[in-house]
Amino acid sequence: MSKSVGCADDSQSSIRELERKVFDYFTLLQLGKSLISIHNMQDLAHALVSSVYDASDAENVALLIYDIDSKVYEYKDSIGFPKGALDGLRFVGEEGLLWRVLNGGEPFAIRDSLGHDRFETAIKRYELERLDSVLWVPLMLKNKLHGILTLGEKNDGNSYADRDLNFLSHLATQAVVAIDSVLVDQQKQRTTASLGLKMQNLSVLYDVSRALNFANDLKKTLLLILDKARGAVDAQKGSIMLLDDGKAELEIKVVRGIDPVVERQINDGEVECTKINVGEGIAGKVVKTGRYMVVDDVSTDSNFKKSDRSNVENIICIPLTTADAHIGVMNITNKKSGERFSENDIDLLIALAGQAAITINNANLYHLAITDGLTQLFINRYFRQKLEDELRRSKRYSRNLSLIMMDIDHFKTLNDTYGHQQGDDILAATARIMRNNVRETDIPCRYGGEEFAVILPETDAKDAIVLAERLRKGIENYDFSGPADEILKVTISLGIASVDKNIVGMTELIELADKAMYASKKAGRNRVTVDDTTSVATSVAAAKAVPRAKQAS
Repeated sequence: MSKSVGCADDSQSSIRELERKVFDYFTLLQLGKSLISIHNMQDLAHALVSSVYDASDAENVALLIYDIDSKVYEYKDSIGFPKGALDGLRFVGEEGLLWRVLNGGEPFAIRDSLGHDRFETAIKRYELERLDSVLWVPLMLKNKLHGILTLGEKNDGNSYADRDLNFLSHLATQAVVAIDSVLVDQQKQRTTASLGLKMQNLSVLYDVSRALNFANDLKKTLLLILDKARGAVDAQKGSIMLLDDGKAELEIKVVRGIDPVVERQINDGEVECTKINVGEGIAGKVVKTGRYMVVDDVSTDSNFKKSDRSNVENIICIPLTTADAHIGVMNITNKKSGERFSENDIDLLIALAGQAAITINNANLYHLAITDGLTQLFINRYFRQKLEDELRRSKRYSRNLSLIMMDIDHFKTLNDTYGHQQGDDILAATARIMRNNVRETDIPCRYGGEEFAVILPETDAKDAIVLAERLRKGIENYDFSGPADEILKVTISLGIASVDKNIVGMTELIELADKAMYASKKAGRNRVTVDDTTSVATSVAAAKAVPRAKQAS
């Protein structure tokens, strides 16, 4: 009878064990399906921790996951701890006994039979005692440790049995597959985003490079670079400052993103901005060292004066560097999103600054080659080249083209009376008045000595007269500075010739305009005369204004 009862007990025990195994298997199967369907790491971590907590009867459960970017195991989620108790907990994989045991892949006790930590050095180094754990479960896949589950004491005070360890080991296998899937998805997303940024950056650089190949105006070139830079990093404002080697000062050449009126005045050179000495402030230090600087909060940076902080929240300053020297800086300020400048922003701006520096250097060399140092007008060689080009275009497309030749009246007398330095000052001021009065499409040149020329594309004789009169009046009404604060009055004589079917070449057009200019001189100077082959009135005389000061002519 007793033997029969014993057999019955064994049979029932076997049935219960089988039922537990079936339940465990079913639980693991369902948990695996549930976890693999989650595609967000934080949601996955919470689901895994909750499942282990329910199945293990542990006082607490925590999960650390390997972060690809920081290359550490970071606290991700937990149950059974006060809020914030594990925030910032990190564990670095390194050589040592704990690391070797973890890579064994099997659950193991983190404390000995007396309750002492087995890996005291590592636990103290990374403050792992905060986990209050007795059991660690490595999450291994293909010999790679993706994470660690930690479990505290069981609520009933018992130790974790072989069944518990077996269940947790199988659960870890299910969990790590889901974790790996999420990590792979994250890596794909990072790769896609990184590739997208690189393609976007390459597109910006290509657009800039292509546009710069056709840019022949330095100011336009600088504005183009600045606009592309601001747009690429979604910034509010920007400026380009170039170095004046003679004075070792940085001077703002172009700005974007400020008050439109002030912006135009600065970009047109009507307003002189404060200059920065090399080595002073952010820009001065960047141009001196050749290393970029990023300031995320200018209010806390000692390089910024209180007055300089207005309307500037954050800034990145990139040096403009050629093979030989640092020639300036590019300042980009205030991310529109309010965020900090990212590593991608910095990389892109450095690349743009490199293109900008080469282009600015080439533009400066070209500018020096085609402009007169004293007047900053185009030199005679460039004048002839452009006039030949415009004349060819005019003939081919039947477009208007006019030429103004002009000469400062009695310039030799002025030089003899006041000296050559005063004469140079008059030439420079006259050229400045010319530059300020011609149109953007016009080409003002120094023909030679005190004689100037303006090429007027797409302009007939009638419109050329209007511009010539504006130039004449501009000179006549200007108070030229003489010695001892004396005001000098200067006048010019102008001649106009326009293209028609009878003009066959550049030389003839110059001769006709020059002939008209000398006709103005013979008629009394300070007037505009049109070449008599041009189909407009042959003379446009200017009434002499009563001088308000001594007449230099």
